[in-house]
Amino acid sequence: MIVNIHRHFLPLVSILLFSILFSTKLLAAQALPEFSAQYAVQKYGVKLAEAHYRLSHTESGYKFTHRTELSGFANLFSNDSVSAESFIDEIGDNLLLTQHKYTQTGKNKNRDEDFSILWNTYKNTLKGKITGVVRNKNIDIKTDSEIWEALSFQIPLMIEANENTKEYLYKALIKGKINNYNFKLLSSKIISFAGKNYKALQLVRKDPHKKRALHIWIIPKLHNIPFMVENYRKGKEHSKMQLESVQFNNDDKLIDLPVQDDLDDDDY
Repeated sequence: MIVNIHRHFLPLVSILLFSILFSTKLLAAQALPEFSAQYAVQKYGVKLAEAHYRLSHTESGYKFTHRTELSGFANLFSNDSVSAESFIDEIGDNLLLTQHKYTQTGKNKNRDEDFSILWNTYKNTLKGKITGVVRNKNIDIKTDSEIWEALSFQIPLMIEANENTKEYLYKALIKGKINNYNFKLLSSKIISFAGKNYKALQLVRKDPHKKRALHIWIIPKLHNIPFMVENYRKGKEHSKMQLESVQFNNDDKLIDLPVQDDLDDDDY
């Protein structure tokens, strides 16, 4: 259950560059600020786990990590945990996923992933070779488009999302196969987080093969960080993940959120 929950979760910074060599790399690496965030994973209104996300800058892009651990009453029945790590680098004029590792402890250990992507951007063409292990199977896949996975797709979404763009199209490697990860901007509402009201945008992905949907609410004024991620099955909420605290650039920390999600509602 904890794995299913996980799989279903900008201003540019002005900086002084010390050499021309690093200028283009740092530009992409600074498009999003570094942050650490904690989420409550809930089912039927009960908090079952805590999810921790951290985005940090590298010389060529980003390192994005995630860890989810059971908490409270659920911790008495299982010791499952999930951790993931992704590296996203600027290669040529593209921001691309280059490495991903996903590890689960507990009963279902066959869900682990560890793969890398070697990219070739010669003469403005984009070609990638994906190799590694997914669910105990070796993979060797070629692609001519950007590829993400369940953790790293949040990076381009946070960079690109805005009220004027109604659809976002991504390809993601899920369970060893490349699938479309398409989101539509459907609505907005005013939410309360850490004593302040913010406008949140609702992005929805519907699975074309199953009666499932993923709803992501992002906050533009907080760098499009996901505020709430809701998983729906057969039209009903199955589980959700909600922001509890976030810290940007080791500075402003927002905690103890009281939620009021029905103050305003605008449909697109």
